Amino acid sequence: MSKDIDVPGGPVTEQLSPEEVAERTRAAVGYNYEYDEKYYVSREKVREFANASQLTDPVHHDVEAARAAGYADIVAPPIMFSLIGIIAHRPLFENAIVGYGRRPVVQSAQEVKFHAPIVAGMTLTTHVHFDAFRQAAGADLIVTRNEISDQDGNHLVTSWTTLAGRSGEDEDAAFVGAMEKVMMYGAS
Repeated sequence: MSKDIDVPGGPVTEQLSPEEVAERTRAAVGYNYEYDEKYYVSREKVREFANASQLTDPVHHDVEAARAAGYADIVAPPIMFSLIGIIAHRPLFENAIVGYGRRPVVQSAQEVKFHAPIVAGMTLTTHVHFDAFRQAAGADLIVTRNEISDQDGNHLVTSWTTLAGRSGEDEDAAFVGAMEKVMMYGAS
């Protein structure tokens, strides 16, 4: 998998025009990488997600109940993969999809295929792929794909995310401030 991409214009050192943002983003389709940091799935994090998701099934909280159900450890709620994806996407927006800065970019669609459950004790690797870019109705639509595997290379989750943004909009300080309060900035 490649970490290098030849995007028109080289590194971004100044504000880009909407056309330049779109051109650079379009040129980055095909960019992919393995996220450098592995994600260790701790029991504490699994329980936090289970509580936040209001999942009371003992397989998400109790090791013995999970083992009795055939799992090696407690089972992560399905939504836990989203945290891993958010963390792994940072380099995509730092290295390939450039020029949006802190302009509003929101998730507009998500498709997920679960191949096997994520359980506590796993160390996860995420491969991020920038699959598509198009402009429609004044919005920039960015499609990414994450492939999450465990420490043994077993494929656990494939997720496709469509993000919508507007390369032509200026940064709105009030919007950015509000988003920082509700989005998972600095998630771990």
